[in-house]
Amino acid sequence: MPDCAQLFCWHFMSYPYLPDDFDQSHETGWITVPNTLWDKQRSRGLLNEYIDQLSYADDLGFDGMVLNEHHQNVYGLMPSPNIIAAALTQRSTRGKIIVLANLLPLHGNPLRVAEEYAMLDNMSDGRIVAGFAPGAGQETFNYDTPAATQREQFWEAVELIHQAWTKPGPFPFEGKHYPLRYVNPWPQPTQTPHPPIWIPGSRSLETQHQIAKRGYCYFLSSRVHGGEIAKGRVQFTKVLEEHGDVYTPFRMGILMSVYVSETDEQAREESQEGIWYFLKNCLKGHLRKEGRSMTGGAGVPNMSVEDYRRYLEHSTPDADMLGDVADWDDLQRTQSIIVGSPETVADAMDKIIEQSLVGNLLIQFHIGNMKPELARKSMRLFAEHVAPRVKARSAEVFAREFKGLAEAPAQ
Repeated sequence: MPDCAQLFCWHFMSYPYLPDDFDQSHETGWITVPNTLWDKQRSRGLLNEYIDQLSYADDLGFDGMVLNEHHQNVYGLMPSPNIIAAALTQRSTRGKIIVLANLLPLHGNPLRVAEEYAMLDNMSDGRIVAGFAPGAGQETFNYDTPAATQREQFWEAVELIHQAWTKPGPFPFEGKHYPLRYVNPWPQPTQTPHPPIWIPGSRSLETQHQIAKRGYCYFLSSRVHGGEIAKGRVQFTKVLEEHGDVYTPFRMGILMSVYVSETDEQAREESQEGIWYFLKNCLKGHLRKEGRSMTGGAGVPNMSVEDYRRYLEHSTPDADMLGDVADWDDLQRTQSIIVGSPETVADAMDKIIEQSLVGNLLIQFHIGNMKPELARKSMRLFAEHVAPRVKARSAEVFAREFKGLAEAPAQ
């Protein structure tokens, strides 16, 4: 097991060519955003450029590259992250390739997912991290998946894939949703007993109990830093203890967005166009009060009765979300996007590590319509000047808080 924080480069692959009046002229950037806005000429080579940026992260020494699955929106152009992962198996040599995640209820037969991940693990020589998720509200709308059975279907799919990788085949799988006569996938994954499995969640106790029971890694799906991450970690720690397990920093991951430049002033100047494009366009219909919400609704996404009761108790319907920030000072107070010189960014990340005690840091560098050269500059400055300090500081914190961490088995 590592003894310091693992730093991964996450790319959402947003659409960067929306018209200047998009926020004023369109109600949402999700699901119903008209695809006539796709500019075929300007977008030629766009996905290749994004793949190049992830390959550059591998060259810089990041611990891995992160992909995820989204459909019918301007926020993320990866309806099939496995295709991007396949490209990265040929464009990278050392870092983990984390697919966070395949949305299992959307994939028909989950045996196909088991086979594709196994192929990717072979193609990458054992560098795949397999992420699974049930899908959120937007998938319920754009794929017409039934929300009421989505979670039950998801966990059955997870169990099928786990068995497909660990149980000698052929064997029958007597599932309610996926009854199969023959489970016998070829090839098998390179990693033993299977690729690491990560599952995202938004502090759902049901999700955490399932993850703890199965020994997987939990990714806290939130863009809120500060004490909220610590609360999530404390809750997950208690869940693990209920299952006779213990928390280590590498049983959990978090997302953060970062932009680094030579000075604080330069970082703000260079990043502000991309950041505001992301906040006002990419998050419209998702994490903004303004606009038509297309990622949630009554009973969507599906959750347990206990989790829904807790959600109602702690939610404030008119509370501002990330996309509602009014100005730069307001944005800085949210701690959701870290912008500044290497020293400023390292200071902020040191505080997050000290408070959260989380070891898997998934970092978004390309934000909104940010120019490729700026994203690469930020990645390079981070790798050269921020990462060494974060690694050293996290090693000190983890050694203090988790005795014998280096000797513990890897997850």
